[in-house]
Amino acid sequence: MIVKFQSVATANVIMFGDVARRLLEALGKEPTARGVFTPEEYPAALERLNALVEAEKAVKKGETVPAHVAEVGVEPHELIGLGIRARPLIQMFEQAGKSKKPVTWEAPADFFTEA
Repeated sequence: MIVKFQSVATANVIMFGDVARRLLEALGKEPTARGVFTPEEYPAALERLNALVEAEKAVKKGETVPAHVAEVGVEPHELIGLGIRARPLIQMFEQAGKSKKPVTWEAPADFFTEA
């Protein structure tokens, strides 16, 4: 399944459903077929995503991850961790925040679990 994040302030960001689901859950959003992030939510969302990136770096260095950070999802066999996959969304929130425009997402159906 493909999930498309959109904003009039930025180019679209397209992700596979499993990655989008994990990022949305880390941001406290339900992985539904449609949703929105308002400009007021960007500071908290950016804080969580940046914490995810930093936690992934710590895991790769063998350090422990702070308890308040959502599961990073870095396994030794993973070439690209969730923190790296979050970067386009971080950039999208930063750009949309400057324009005070919302970011929406759209998927063919709710994607709580991948079949």
